[in-house]
Amino acid sequence: MMTDLAVKPLSVIQQTMWLEHRLAPRSAAYNLVLPLRIRARLDVAALSRAVELVAERHELLRTRFLEVEGRPCRVPDDRPLARLELLPQPAGGVAEAAREYVRRPFDLSTGAFRVGLLPVSGTEAVILPVAHHIAGDFMSHWLIVRDLLNAYRDGALPEPSGHYDVFVAEEARIVASPIGERSRAYWSARADGAAAAELPADRPRPALSRRVGASRRARLDPDVAAGLPQAARDAGVTPFALLLGAFTALVRRYTAQDEFLVGVPATNRLGVQMREVAGAFVNPLPIRARFRAGATFRDAAADAGEQLRTGMFHVRYPCGLLGGGAPMFRLAMLMVAADQREPSVPYPAPGEETGPEIEYAGLPVALMDVPSQEGQMDLVIRVEQNSAGIDMVFAYDSDLYDESTIDRFIGQFQRFARAAVTDVDTEVDQTPLTGDDELAALLALGGVWGE
Repeated sequence: MMTDLAVKPLSVIQQTMWLEHRLAPRSAAYNLVLPLRIRARLDVAALSRAVELVAERHELLRTRFLEVEGRPCRVPDDRPLARLELLPQPAGGVAEAAREYVRRPFDLSTGAFRVGLLPVSGTEAVILPVAHHIAGDFMSHWLIVRDLLNAYRDGALPEPSGHYDVFVAEEARIVASPIGERSRAYWSARADGAAAAELPADRPRPALSRRVGASRRARLDPDVAAGLPQAARDAGVTPFALLLGAFTALVRRYTAQDEFLVGVPATNRLGVQMREVAGAFVNPLPIRARFRAGATFRDAAADAGEQLRTGMFHVRYPCGLLGGGAPMFRLAMLMVAADQREPSVPYPAPGEETGPEIEYAGLPVALMDVPSQEGQMDLVIRVEQNSAGIDMVFAYDSDLYDESTIDRFIGQFQRFARAAVTDVDTEVDQTPLTGDDELAALLALGGVWGE
């Protein structure tokens, strides 16, 4: 019994994260990070205080996640659990040292937030704010970074303007309401009778996933990115819906299935009250791809766009309640609008270790490319829209796929996105999976074998 503790219920997505953690406690698949490279001499005492102020402002960052009387619960602490961790100067590369810190799994019973300070030189360091997904989401991490830099500059932060408890209570109310019943019926109709799409793997699927992964970053071909908005308008869909249609079309070519499920993690951070709250505001929506003979990219995009539009009317119902044990989907795609967050620090370009530097809170700040959130599913494509173009992160389960397999898939996705943007009425089944260079190599191999 822990009757002296302020025990609070988890949201549905937090329950999912808790179960994932119990099944793979050594995994770092749900660790979120935004690594900040600071080329200035830092006041370590002021930064230490800033870490504490951020945890004081955001309750989930000073919360233990425990099992109480057989149920997982949130147990917030009155004081910050995280302290600034001073890391040794790396003997090797800075990026690898940062990645090792990010990969360190959480013991959720002691908290879901930590911050490391990795020195590079006397006038340069990397700040590594890491949170488990059970305590945050993409937008939360930008709130954390903003508050950390502001607290370092000002030595104080405003009082919180909202509370995650409100979200959890509202979610429970929705689930038990007639609105929830209608939304459950909607999502059940979308998912029933369709299986989760699976790409051919390089190795057999293990009985229990270890949730280990890797990722590859690529930039959508610039001319394709430039033509995407107009092509989407011509098709009557959003740019993301057109890319999602290209993705499902490529999966269709791999699987030869007429119907299958993929996922689109969507935010259910609704209302002004939740805008400044660090928390897990994610609802993974099932999208049912449907193809018929002669289907075009327009058809695929229109179907995806219609499901995204209507699905947002039901986004408050947690789709995690629909599962019957087996995963609803193993492949997912989401879009991140990088220009809608503050501070607007640009991402590094693919192949670059550090991004462009900006001035924020009196500090020269740049983002580092330190991979995270790898191995959550078979494959998750995160599309990041920014001023430089459209970057894509392909995070995959490395127990299933080799890097070369993912690189080949990236090239094929580029090809299908180009086909969709060039002529949205192109038939999906008529789009070649291989380019001229790959085809020539295959024919050369065939010639060797035939001799």
